[in-house]
Amino acid sequence: MKLREALADALVGEDVEVLFAVMGDANLDLICDLGERCGMRVVLGRHEQGAVAMADGYARFAGRPGVATVTQGPGLTNAATSIVVAERRCSSVLLLAGDAPVGDLHNPQLFDQASFGRLVSGSSARVEAPGSFSELLAEAFLTVRSDRPFVLNLPSDVQNVELDEGWFYERGYAVAQPVVAEMAALDSAAAMLAEAVQPAVLAGRGAVASGAGPVLCELAELLAAPLSTTLLANGLFAGHPLCAGVCGGLGDGRALDALERADVVVAVGASLNQWTTHFGSALAGRRLIQIDTDPRGFIHSQRPDLALAGDAAANATALTERIRARAAGPRKVQPQLQRILDRTDPRDPTPYLDTDHSVDPRHLLDDLDRALPEQRSVVIGGGHCAQVACFSIRSSSPRDWTCTSIDFGALGQGLPVAVGACFARPRRRITHITGDGDLMMGLSELDTAIRYSLPLTIFVLNDQSMGQERHNLARGNLPTRYADYPSPDFSQLARTLGATGYRINNPGELDQIPQTLQDHDGVVIVDARINGEYLNPVSREIADHLG
Repeated sequence: MKLREALADALVGEDVEVLFAVMGDANLDLICDLGERCGMRVVLGRHEQGAVAMADGYARFAGRPGVATVTQGPGLTNAATSIVVAERRCSSVLLLAGDAPVGDLHNPQLFDQASFGRLVSGSSARVEAPGSFSELLAEAFLTVRSDRPFVLNLPSDVQNVELDEGWFYERGYAVAQPVVAEMAALDSAAAMLAEAVQPAVLAGRGAVASGAGPVLCELAELLAAPLSTTLLANGLFAGHPLCAGVCGGLGDGRALDALERADVVVAVGASLNQWTTHFGSALAGRRLIQIDTDPRGFIHSQRPDLALAGDAAANATALTERIRARAAGPRKVQPQLQRILDRTDPRDPTPYLDTDHSVDPRHLLDDLDRALPEQRSVVIGGGHCAQVACFSIRSSSPRDWTCTSIDFGALGQGLPVAVGACFARPRRRITHITGDGDLMMGLSELDTAIRYSLPLTIFVLNDQSMGQERHNLARGNLPTRYADYPSPDFSQLARTLGATGYRINNPGELDQIPQTLQDHDGVVIVDARINGEYLNPVSREIADHLG
């Protein structure tokens, strides 16, 4: 058995079903082996950045590792941005990168890929001999199973080395048991919550990963506490009567108001950065109980009054059991809190800025939110329009909603992540909301989506510019023409490439939205001409804090 064949068998043993690939001379044998001998579905992307972003999108929506492969040298460097995004997102992405043959010092594509991989992903290795293969492979799988990306570099000559007879793949790790904090700390946390006048619960990505949602709902019901999330956990409490939505500037405002009226906050698997806490105001003057697996989470941003180190679900369960033992029954929701939870006013209540030739993005997105089914799968891209979409489009579940611009602020990621989501959710239509600038940067993967006839509807909020930068220029009294980027007619482009195209030019054409969401075959693109003069209330805050 050759080493690359052993790798293919290991991927099958790890239940990998889809491979996202851009072929080159250093990975073509591996791709063919996986596709032909192993029967794996191979998705051929147009660009390495897109292929790795597809694996990232697959991991986000499938809840399991996404695997991509690129060739050596520029194949890996082209993928750099998507690898960094996966690292920032804590996404389970395994990248198999072809590498120059060991000892080929004059190969024009030779460079230190292992160091480059560590720089962009945090974890990388180069298989230079068969003796290290099994250990490095186990390290790679352990890393991605821990929700971190890994770059495994495979010199083309080493891929074809014969392994010892009888080699077989065996998972070399055990699933760690959930860690629960010390009993004394849990008792102190329960006492603090029992004495609180108005407790509140704030859940983040760690709560999603550990499956803590149901027990946090139970805890909130006992305490009559509002349930809020970070943006990364958006939708975790969707439909629950105590749900106050997303905390921070990209929420609808209810979570911030609810937290400001709390005296004790339980933060579960949340980083509590400046964006979540609205630059500290959400937690100022409140006692904080924080649950996190990483002790470093207790020293960043807001310092907790009580830290519970360990698994989110296990500690939330232990805390709930203690609260139940202390309480005579569930508390009643305070009238003031109920008024906040019942609020339905928009994030920005100012009148729509519709014109005869454009639509206010809020108007478009409000109509789209009403037209989407309650169970929806949404990928939001980057730019100024993404901020509006975050507080306009409701999430039905954290596994069915993502925004690519909140990870690394990179444009061009939205469409390939949406393509990956389509392969993770093959029986559900994915809705992708993006701007014209974000789409143009990742446009090569539109061909991929159309080629595979994916169930994907793309709403392009087209202001013919780089919207955030245009507002920044205007704020600085600088010429805004430098942010103007006339874009093509995306509806016509869609039809030319074999997709279905619509165009919305003014408010009178918004009634097309339900039709665009019907059961079309393949890709649908909606070119919505929006009014670029609209400035959302969060834009200035973000621009000021980013410098």
